[in-house]
Amino acid sequence: FVGESFLGCDLWGTMGDSGKPGRPVSPERKIRAVFFDLGGVVLDSPINVVKEFEKKRGLPRNSINRAFASSRSWASLERGEIGVGEFCEGVVSEGLMPESVTASDIQQIMRALAAALKPRSNMLQAIKALKRMGLRVGAITNNWREVSAAQNSPAAQSWHSLFEVVVESAVEGIRKPDPKIFEIACEKLGVRPQESVFLDDIGVNLKTAKKLGFRTLKVKTTDCDGAEALSELFRLLEPRAIDIPSRL
Repeated sequence: FVGESFLGCDLWGTMGDSGKPGRPVSPERKIRAVFFDLGGVVLDSPINVVKEFEKKRGLPRNSINRAFASSRSWASLERGEIGVGEFCEGVVSEGLMPESVTASDIQQIMRALAAALKPRSNMLQAIKALKRMGLRVGAITNNWREVSAAQNSPAAQSWHSLFEVVVESAVEGIRKPDPKIFEIACEKLGVRPQESVFLDDIGVNLKTAKKLGFRTLKVKTTDCDGAEALSELFRLLEPRAIDIPSRL
């Protein structure tokens, strides 16, 4: 495995959270656990849903994403304080959306976002490999009530059950990048941040995790199903990954 490739990406050509080629973790920083974000990391990124809507309606690029990100209603949705219906009305009433976008349009987007959250097979294979290596595996995700219900249903157990712990913003009432949600995840899994790696596709979430002591890896939207980040992850685990095949 070491020095070859992981899921078709060059193992030696990736970058760590410092922007420099990664190195195996020193003994005093032994990794015991890996935490994953879900949407955009373990699951497909829903970002194309919004891009397609904007393009179809002739809206400025990222206008919907910017509105969501700055919306009080979005924050409340992800903390589980309101449901999707109330969010759709709220985000429009805040005046953040382009004038032509209605609450019904937002409902359509939210349904499409939820439907786009499909598991990435290479991520699931990597999680199984981590568990075979004796590592603890958890997830830390910002979600909303309806997505939480779907992901905890029997239909999702084929991938959801791979995690020992899944910490959800809609359940805990706290969302990334609040440090508390990372602390809850570590407490539930029985590890320290300094013993953990965290993968996410959002920079501000990674910044908070890094301040707490996590090793962090960004899954880029341009990454081939997260393969580049996974290559760097297994490089960090190099002493324990020698016997893992180059293709899981």
